[in-house]
Amino acid sequence: MDHFKKLFTFRQTLFLLLLLALAILSFFFLDKAIALTIAPTAKVYRPLFKTLSLCIFPPLQLLFWITFFLFARLSQSKRHWTLPLFEISAAQGLSVACVRLSKVVIGRARPDIFLKKGIFGIYGPHLDSHYHSFPSGHTIAAFTLATSLSFLYPRYKVAFYLLAFFLSSSRVFLADHYCSDVLGTACIGMGIATLTHTIVEKITGSNKKYTHENF
Repeated sequence: MDHFKKLFTFRQTLFLLLLLALAILSFFFLDKAIALTIAPTAKVYRPLFKTLSLCIFPPLQLLFWITFFLFARLSQSKRHWTLPLFEISAAQGLSVACVRLSKVVIGRARPDIFLKKGIFGIYGPHLDSHYHSFPSGHTIAAFTLATSLSFLYPRYKVAFYLLAFFLSSSRVFLADHYCSDVLGTACIGMGIATLTHTIVEKITGSNKKYTHENF
């Protein structure tokens, strides 16, 4: 149980609370305004944002890391990468499962139907993809990966998170998600990756190899 008593450092907890607070503020005061501001120029830059979005496409990320893990597992010279690659793959798999279930249960209307029909808000369980705005699959893939990589290379964690936010912002410019979706999903992604790391650490006793530095 000691591994689970403190999943996050004090600074991490403050950061997550800040993201959550910003997500709530955005939901009530900024989401509509941002969507309306971006809409007129969205088509002009769509190819660029589509390309950025593809970099964090969840099935592609999951396939990439699982393939990399299997390669390391079967390779005699790369076996030292097996554990960290398994951890990344497991976190990506959990994030995909979390998103797929949560989207249907929460039922948040996407920006595109707000722009077309004025529909905004959370409507509960819904199978229509137009009501699957939260959480964002691309965003959770980006922030889950950023957090997993931060355990491996702590000195670069700021760069990992900035890149994750940059790539995730493409979802807002594509009118697929609101700003609050990205901020709120970032919290979930970080939580899933941290929980996965803690479980792997507990099972394998690898805490001496993969340290969790202060955020």
